[in-house]
Amino acid sequence: MSFNSGIVKLADALPGVNRIRAVKRALAGRSNPVYLEIGVSRGQAFQQIAADVKIAVDPAFNLSERTRERADANGRVTHYFETTSDAFFEEQKALLERHPVDVALIDGLHTYEQVVRDVENTVRYLRDDGVIFLHDCNPPFELASRRAESWESFMAQQKGPLVIGVWNGDVWKAIVQLRSTRDDLQVGVLKCDQGVGFVRRGTPESTLRYSVDQIAALTYADLKADRKRLLNLKPPRYLDEFLNAGAASPPK
Repeated sequence: MSFNSGIVKLADALPGVNRIRAVKRALAGRSNPVYLEIGVSRGQAFQQIAADVKIAVDPAFNLSERTRERADANGRVTHYFETTSDAFFEEQKALLERHPVDVALIDGLHTYEQVVRDVENTVRYLRDDGVIFLHDCNPPFELASRRAESWESFMAQQKGPLVIGVWNGDVWKAIVQLRSTRDDLQVGVLKCDQGVGFVRRGTPESTLRYSVDQIAALTYADLKADRKRLLNLKPPRYLDEFLNAGAASPPK
């Protein structure tokens, strides 16, 4: 997803914590960590992340030469896979078995079904104490949450002189589905950077009871009316508590 010049953009809801800083904090102190990013696009996050092994997945990279140089400089080994995430997980099982993931950032196609698949595929190759972050989990208004199959499709839905350059899609429903169907995962959302979701193995502090059909029928009005409960919404400062609790639990 790319933002074009002249488009109205929203600032982060709260300063201090965003998806990139969350990833960096989760990687800090790990020995020879492996970092996976799904939905790299221009490499805004990927170039800033330092890890021993870095894995980039995107069906259409839009990386400048300078961005790629910066990304490579922050990793001992950097792998680029220009393909869909579904194809990546199907074709690169051997790579992922050799390099279990310490931290992942999922920021690819903004449909909740795809995000659920990306999370569940990543969990299969996640270290016992590994962490997954998701972007775009807390859309600030209805337009940003509209369902589309691509950035171009989302932009085509808009009419009039004001074009909104924020597309979260219905990623928030992935949080609802994971909290309803996975009792082996801790799942929630930090209230910052348009909603930074967090996932790791463990017993959840709370769960939901929505069926798959009920989740599909949810609307932005449902989210707006019950945002905190549906998303297990946490203040940005909760990140340290979440990470410290994981560090206190030794890998199995």
